[in-house]
Amino acid sequence: MNVSVVLVGAGLGLRMGGSVKKPFLQIRGKPIFLYTIERFSQIETVGEIILVVGQTEIPSLRDQWQNTLIAHKVKKIVPGGKRRQDSVYNGLCQTETDAEVVLIHDIVRPLVRKEHIETVISKAKESHAAILAAPMKATVKEASGNLCIRQTIPRNNLWMAQTPQGFNRELILKVFGQFKTEEREFTDDAEMVEKAGYRVEIVPGTDDNIKITTPEDIRIAEALLTNG
Repeated sequence: MNVSVVLVGAGLGLRMGGSVKKPFLQIRGKPIFLYTIERFSQIETVGEIILVVGQTEIPSLRDQWQNTLIAHKVKKIVPGGKRRQDSVYNGLCQTETDAEVVLIHDIVRPLVRKEHIETVISKAKESHAAILAAPMKATVKEASGNLCIRQTIPRNNLWMAQTPQGFNRELILKVFGQFKTEEREFTDDAEMVEKAGYRVEIVPGTDDNIKITTPEDIRIAEALLTNG
């Protein structure tokens, strides 16, 4: 089986602050994006990795990291779009046509486990659409506009969506093409697939597959890498 991976990191990273975008921040002397690439390049069935980053980051990536990227199966670096879904679509269109499964992953989730990646691949091959998600542990309250609680939502069937999200290549390209001109911004790729009427399966994940968004997340990632 041939698997393509689209790593998405073209956002502005405004919540982090500072002048360096999140994928290029360092943890223990190594940029976040490289940790993430290494997690996927070690998967035997992964044949290529496509990086989707901001247009201004492409020259420095090629100048400073080209040999390293090639060694880790990175075949193309493409510019992102206005919205996340536009960036993902740019990456999807660059994947090899013989790829059976495409994984879409936030480049700032550098701690994803190998066994979870492999299980998402397996599920996506079997059912055409699967995502990694962690069970909800917090008590969830629905509130009104004036912050009065309306109800407590049972958490038994609630999951926190993560990445990677894996899809049959033909299916995900068809779905993205269907919603390409829609103004609505989708929060993740599976939402689009759900709206198109397809079934999406969950692969149970863990809370340590964090998305690095704030300075505190950097400290958490450092601790997890030290203890792992």
